[in-house]
Amino acid sequence: MGERAGSKIDIYDRCEVFANLVLTLTDGVALDFKSRPLIGQLVRSATSIAANMMEASEAQSDRDFIHKLSISLKEAKETLYWLRILRGRKLLDFSALDEVFTEGQEIVKILATIKNKMVAKIPTT
Repeated sequence: MGERAGSKIDIYDRCEVFANLVLTLTDGVALDFKSRPLIGQLVRSATSIAANMMEASEAQSDRDFIHKLSISLKEAKETLYWLRILRGRKLLDFSALDEVFTEGQEIVKILATIKNKMVAKIPTT
């Protein structure tokens, strides 16, 4: 299930660091009628990735782990969507946004790989 081991930064910590990167990225954005909901959605989806990974770490079964990890994966993909929208609106610093976007893409790949390996491990009866 959701074991936290490894010499490199693990995915749980990486998701938390990513959430903080997004929070830092959005610091100082001028909030108006249009930008407030966009920034809010970005912050909610980005912070939800790590929150759901914490729940996955306490999963009661492999299926429960996959379910919670799948929610994190969906939230990570949603975060990339909001970053693309905000890039188009030119509301965020481009250089910092590109770094955060790249990290988000990496997290999506890692979560998808973990999910696929876990799904393959479960017998289909």
